[in-house]
Amino acid sequence: MSPTHRLSCHVCGQEHRIVELLSGEKAHCVRCGAVLAERSRLGPDTALVFSITGLVLAPSAALLTFVSAGKLGAVRISHLFTGVGSLWEGGMRSLAVLVLLCGGLVPFTLLVVLAAACTRSRLGLVVDRLGALSRTAHVLEHWAIPEVQVLAVLVAFMKLGSVVNVKIGPGFWCYSAMAVSLLIAQHSFDSDFVTGPTRTNEPESAAPP
Repeated sequence: MSPTHRLSCHVCGQEHRIVELLSGEKAHCVRCGAVLAERSRLGPDTALVFSITGLVLAPSAALLTFVSAGKLGAVRISHLFTGVGSLWEGGMRSLAVLVLLCGGLVPFTLLVVLAAACTRSRLGLVVDRLGALSRTAHVLEHWAIPEVQVLAVLVAFMKLGSVVNVKIGPGFWCYSAMAVSLLIAQHSFDSDFVTGPTRTNEPESAAPP
């Protein structure tokens, strides 16, 4: 880690020098006391394990049956991206693109980025968590919202359940598990190097640079 790197407080802008945190520790801004970073209590490999888990589940989520709906013997089977095609054909192309990106492509890409960053760190390679991989992950996490699609499917299931016979397929459960894995991986992917020379479990202030 270059000595010129600093981490700025997102509240007041105070810069802090970078040190490593242990599991469960927090770093606080010396000026305003805001939490700058918190190391996961689940262990240093949590982000790696859950990002790989999400990647393993992703193909099944995309290929297996998501939802099936039927009435009077007619059954329609839907997959993860079936709704995207329906929106596109219905003239709602901007919405179709957003659903495709935010519910599918961006979450998968974010899992790849998290796995790559964590793998490099695990192998002992030099990883700049303020560099390209970290910046890419933090940009993508604002657009990766698979949990919203999970909630949308559940709401639709409750509304349509009294009208047609709706069954949730294995693809939905794989997608839900992938979404949970992504959320845990994101939460655990806080920096290995954060501000302050003191390592604390209590809300104590870190020292300035």
